[in-house]
Amino acid sequence: MYLNINPTTIMIHNYFLMVTCWLGIIVTMQGRAPRPCTPMPPSIGVCASTDQMSDAGDAGFDFIIPSVAAYLKPALGDSEFSFDEGKGGMPILACNSFFPAQMKCVGPEANVDSLLAYARTVFSRAERRKVSLIIFGSGAARKIPEGYDKALATGEFVGLCIKLAELAAVYDVKIALENLNKEETNLVNTVDEARVICEKVNMPNFGINADIYHMLKEHEPAHHLSAASKHIFNCEIAEPQNRTPPGVEGTDFSIYLRMLKEINYKGGIAVEARWSDFPNQAPAAYQTLKSQLDAVYQ
Repeated sequence: MYLNINPTTIMIHNYFLMVTCWLGIIVTMQGRAPRPCTPMPPSIGVCASTDQMSDAGDAGFDFIIPSVAAYLKPALGDSEFSFDEGKGGMPILACNSFFPAQMKCVGPEANVDSLLAYARTVFSRAERRKVSLIIFGSGAARKIPEGYDKALATGEFVGLCIKLAELAAVYDVKIALENLNKEETNLVNTVDEARVICEKVNMPNFGINADIYHMLKEHEPAHHLSAASKHIFNCEIAEPQNRTPPGVEGTDFSIYLRMLKEINYKGGIAVEARWSDFPNQAPAAYQTLKSQLDAVYQ
């Protein structure tokens, strides 16, 4: 039998059908537990010069970290510095070795005006070359002079770091304070001490370069990475005995890598090692670190 149904009735029916469908979808979505976020392993880089970029890329590395002196050349005047030189090739995630040894950061020889003038050159060139992170290791520069009060030196260092962070922010650059073992400096030897400095500086662009090599040298527990997690901008790694690249002495880094996974660390991890033959050692170093990361993140 033919039913004479008004088109308006059909439209109203379809409308309510569509609304009912969407309500069902919404209820279903609201009732469903959210999927847990699966942490991804960090990208793997290497501390190397731009001259080593081709070998680093061939080895599998995702980025390089050259030194401030080599890539940003703050010792040169602007008229001598080429902003185009060194561009291209692999990404440059950061530059390390911020201050040279002769530029003292604390103690009676520290000259804050000179330090800031030098830093301004570094930050301005980093901005032009699209380097977003400067790693503040510089163990000799920040070393507390013998006989100088440690509390006073620490206060001076915090004050300097605040001024550096304020200046870096002008150029949209971040600073990562690196933990260095006691053989290299006597100020900020652990990730936990770097965390305390970060909390005192209290600037969003001032964080930590968590170096697992130095953590191993200082026997620092992996859980300190968790306590400092919100401050960690970058990580570096090498074997502790002779600072060899991963795979030479068979160091198992998994306890530290597992902590990076646990805190859902989203930065990179760079091999900073002593190389005897970079082109030939680099592929094995990359594969060793990648294998350990894959085992942890599987």
